Amino acid sequence: MPPDRSPSPQFAAAARCLGLAALAVTALLGAVVTPSAGASERWFTVEIIVFDDLSNDGIHAELWPPTPGTPSMQGAVELAPARESGGLRAFRLVDRSELSLNRVRNSLRRSARYRPLLHAGWRVPGLRRGAARPARLSARLGEGGERPTVQGTVKVSLERYLHVEVDLLYSRPETEATATPDATLTRPTPPIQFRLAAERRMRSRELHYIDHPLFGVLVRITRF
Repeated sequence: MPPDRSPSPQFAAAARCLGLAALAVTALLGAVVTPSAGASERWFTVEIIVFDDLSNDGIHAELWPPTPGTPSMQGAVELAPARESGGLRAFRLVDRSELSLNRVRNSLRRSARYRPLLHAGWRVPGLRRGAARPARLSARLGEGGERPTVQGTVKVSLERYLHVEVDLLYSRPETEATATPDATLTRPTPPIQFRLAAERRMRSRELHYIDHPLFGVLVRITRF
């Protein structure tokens, strides 16, 4: 019997990461981030894009837990609507025109493989991990709340470096593409909810990609 030469899930994930990184870097060429007045204050703009992979390649990439759990909303802050005036306020949504990843979102929308589910930005003071509070996110803040949906929290804190903690639950309806034809014979039907909990250390203005076989997160934190 010939050896199996199909790429491993780890190789496929690495290839996806490199391809998406190239897409994001290309889209960001020419974008300029201009610091505003009051730069002496340690405030930051947090911007995030959550997108899903339309290929469905990751459905059977590994054995998913039937109950992935849900992100804790304890202490999470609802993001307030964007306003034209009112001064600097933590956890207030940034107007779409001020976001720095609009080019990336548009590139994802034009892609045949990826679809943006949520694109939002807000400002927070740079607090230590014990004092910082997470922002509560849901897909209705982004691209119209259509399914699949995503909800959870994003927490940003400041020690020597910036730290971002992401805990998101991605839900999708079960379709013929996601179901396993022989599920009753070999394994249970794949779940329709998937969770991504990750932490990254980063610097201001860096664009980070947090990967999952079915969806992904792009996050950028910029000194305000």
